[in-house]
Amino acid sequence: MNKRGIIKTSDLTPETKLYRYMSLNQFMSFVECKKIYLTKVKKWEDTWEVPGSKLPTLRDDGRLEYPIWEITEIMHGMCFSLNKESDAMWRIYSPFRDGVLIETSVLKIELLQEIQYGFLAPVIYYDDLLEALNNSIENNEYKSPFSQAYLKRRAFEHENEVRLVTVNDEGFIKPKQEDNDFIYLNLEPSDFIENITIDPRADGWYVEMFKKYCNRLNLIDPKKSTLYSGVYEQAKIAMKFLPLDKK
Repeated sequence: MNKRGIIKTSDLTPETKLYRYMSLNQFMSFVECKKIYLTKVKKWEDTWEVPGSKLPTLRDDGRLEYPIWEITEIMHGMCFSLNKESDAMWRIYSPFRDGVLIETSVLKIELLQEIQYGFLAPVIYYDDLLEALNNSIENNEYKSPFSQAYLKRRAFEHENEVRLVTVNDEGFIKPKQEDNDFIYLNLEPSDFIENITIDPRADGWYVEMFKKYCNRLNLIDPKKSTLYSGVYEQAKIAMKFLPLDKK
């Protein structure tokens, strides 16, 4: 644990690169307002998030009892990816071909000064929920009460996620947020962002406009992804044709 209490698993070093795919609206909100947000975990689209909170408890008399309230109700998180380039991620998070990818690092998470206690770790992808729940309890690196926020079904493994999770409570966030769905944190974009990549499918006019926008805000110069550029331009391989032996 560091002095402010953001715990990181041992497989994350300060130099580990983190990537966040963002829509144009999300990016503009971040750089104009200088705030980034954590979303209530139960608002994430996958209905299996924090699976233990959706399971009943078996009582001694055989009754199945669902909890009235538990800490996951105020648990919030922000997701990054370890994938520098991903066709699937561009198609999911940039449906209009105008999205951007920001690159940062584990070290830069320290800039989120309002987090008093949180957890940063890769997601654990599973095939068997019971096995995953048991393993999360036994895994000393995935500390309670956050452990279940790091369990996700194998179908989402392409995201290769790293999550920052905390709780909307004064012991975790100062000041505590009044919005029940989002936690807004002050963050200087020029300090946090190390690189900006534009959707590889973006039109030329959009790329130029976006570059001018970033330059006007004194952000790092964005580059268009070369994911779909020509084979020769990337591989630098040439073929040579030879005549067949006449025999």
